[in-house]
Amino acid sequence: MHRALLSITATAAAVTIGAAAACPALADGGRTAWPGSSLLAGAWTATATSTTDSAFTFPVSAVVSVAATGRPTGTVTLGGPVNCAGDWTPVSTTGRVTTFSEDIISRVPGGECISDGTVRLSPASDGRLRYAWAKGSGGSVAYLEPVGVSGRWVGSLTQAGLGTVPMRLSVVGVSDGQMHGTSRYGAPLDCRGNLNPIGTGSQKRAVLRETITRSASSNCVGTGTMTVSMRSDGRLAYRWTGGGLVSTATLRRAD
Repeated sequence: MHRALLSITATAAAVTIGAAAACPALADGGRTAWPGSSLLAGAWTATATSTTDSAFTFPVSAVVSVAATGRPTGTVTLGGPVNCAGDWTPVSTTGRVTTFSEDIISRVPGGECISDGTVRLSPASDGRLRYAWAKGSGGSVAYLEPVGVSGRWVGSLTQAGLGTVPMRLSVVGVSDGQMHGTSRYGAPLDCRGNLNPIGTGSQKRAVLRETITRSASSNCVGTGTMTVSMRSDGRLAYRWTGGGLVSTATLRRAD
């Protein structure tokens, strides 16, 4: 049985601008560490601006997945007038900046998409990601905002007989359009868990199974089912059930 379990997660669905580029081999044979890569995971969107012409803008969306090894990959889509979509493959990481090669896989006739570009992502303030695309002397920049249930969330859950418990949820990956992630709870639960999808979720609503992986308290053990959904005010509604218990919370995006 699982007392006061919670969990949220986030997934991603997204797009980002792109230029196609063959994926360069990693110099260390693929053993590169990816510090901070979990902060990149999720669905993101923004309006990008050319670094050479401030009047040239276009919508960009992106979905970044992070494997258990920490290796990030992404999918991207750019709206008009660029009009293309592609894949991101990691090349290297320096500090908190991860560099990807971009491979364009689809184009809209008449679009202004450029192939063979490089994308750099890094965590920015207010839970955003700084996006920078470059090829030669050209480029574009944007600060990507998390989309829907995807992202990092904080708040406090409420459960009968337990009171309120501080909690934090983070996205750690996206697989086949389904969300999964991690959860962490403060005293008196003092535990953390992994989140895996039940069925196919969306950025508006997802159902997840939470499995506690580490606990310093007998109040937090086992598994439970949680439902997370976006509210009209941009916050996240959370409900967890398991062992005859119910936990609820209204969460805000983490800074």
